[in-house]
Amino acid sequence: MKEKIIFFTKAPRPGFGKSRLKNFLSQKERYDLCVQLIEENLSIIKKSGYPYEIYYDGKKEDLDFANGSKKEQRGSGLGEKMYSSIKEELENADKVLLMGSDLQGISVELFQDAFTKLDKKDLIIAPAKDGGYGLIGMKKNWDVFSDIVYSREDVLEKILQKAESLGLEWSLLETLRDIDTLEDLVSVETNTDEIKLLGLGEYNINFLCDNSYVLRINVGSQLHLGEKQIPYEYNALREIQSSGVVPEIYEYKSRGKYLPLPFLTMEYIEGRPLDYDKDLKTAAFLLSQIHRLEPKDSSLIREEEPFQGMFDECSAMFGTYRSWQDREDYVVDFVDRFFNTAKSLGLSEKIKTPTIINTELNNRNFIIGDRNVVIDWEKPIIGEKEQDLAHFLVPTTTNWKTDKILKVHERDEFLKEYEKYNTLDHQKLGKYLVFNCLRGITWCSMAKVEYSSQTKGIINEDTLLKIDHFLSPEFLSFIERNYYEEYYGNIKTK
Repeated sequence: MKEKIIFFTKAPRPGFGKSRLKNFLSQKERYDLCVQLIEENLSIIKKSGYPYEIYYDGKKEDLDFANGSKKEQRGSGLGEKMYSSIKEELENADKVLLMGSDLQGISVELFQDAFTKLDKKDLIIAPAKDGGYGLIGMKKNWDVFSDIVYSREDVLEKILQKAESLGLEWSLLETLRDIDTLEDLVSVETNTDEIKLLGLGEYNINFLCDNSYVLRINVGSQLHLGEKQIPYEYNALREIQSSGVVPEIYEYKSRGKYLPLPFLTMEYIEGRPLDYDKDLKTAAFLLSQIHRLEPKDSSLIREEEPFQGMFDECSAMFGTYRSWQDREDYVVDFVDRFFNTAKSLGLSEKIKTPTIINTELNNRNFIIGDRNVVIDWEKPIIGEKEQDLAHFLVPTTTNWKTDKILKVHERDEFLKEYEKYNTLDHQKLGKYLVFNCLRGITWCSMAKVEYSSQTKGIINEDTLLKIDHFLSPEFLSFIERNYYEEYYGNIKTK
């Protein structure tokens, strides 16, 4: 009997295809992924020895890299195009298989099994994990395609209902995977279907895999490290493993088989975010253990003049907002005053008590449970513990993911608990509080421009709402009144 495989594909072109990945992958990365899947699946077809025909949608020249006879798909919709392609090939073949091009899990054995089952069945289908199907085969041109709404989770169910209504005998093959989403890429990379999104940050995405470990994908770098961001985080976690209060780190890769982004894997620890009303003593202990480490021979960035470094960073971030045509003048006025206060406190002071610090300590950087840990080491540096503590305490941190702003007595109780385990320079802490408020506000100003111009890959609506709140006249007045004038205006006179 004569057998034929139809390879059904869109002709790849930069800027088109894999639209559900556009927030995570660049135009080139999406294009390269399409080409990679086409080439890999075509190579398996060629290895099988079965004759095949490429049916394409798009421009034929965009498939010049793919060897094989090519025909243009015909029809007004996906179902009609598949129906007409199978009908045409059955004119000269006894059995036909039609498969998609963005599949993972295709094998020579699958083709052999499909053709063999067609000896006794009217219809064979390889289901897809998303509820559709990746391969379909028949000996007669049965119309199981019409009146089906594609790209839905019930596509396979509807196809089988059509087969039943036509009195067809059908059989299912092993399940395949369409690679369309970031979850698909992670699932293929980790070889598990147990994938759960844990957190979507501004620069990282975290998945729980197989309910046992975390895969952390990097899509940007606050430290401007590019592809070196993930190995930087990996090395930081290795350096602080001895603290006993961070997850165990496993490995990192610059890219996966299909996932064209750097990622690392680490221990998953069950728990909840830190509650400022319940867990301040726990946070004080955790941070004290990290800050006790001596950063000998560390590979991390070291800021010799931390206040100058923070001032320059804030200036660069606010420069984005200052030059934005839609800036608010009142924001500029407030922040200029904040800059003047910070500058008056001095910028040239050098680091005196170096340690590894996190610099990004909001409540979701903590896991509280049977085991308490500090997570999310995106921006660790060699700095001073007072900088970390200040970042943890300021409203631009505590109010970021919660509605909490610490009262003075709460802040004092936290510091008192911290000093049970580690020493502290209160004068320096006060200065860092001023600078960290400035850092939080100027980051928001930069992010406001990025969100408004839609240049951010990951869009978090909750983040945008908080940015607008932090840049409101009410919040800026609160910061000026409580963190520049009334409380910290006396730092330079002490």
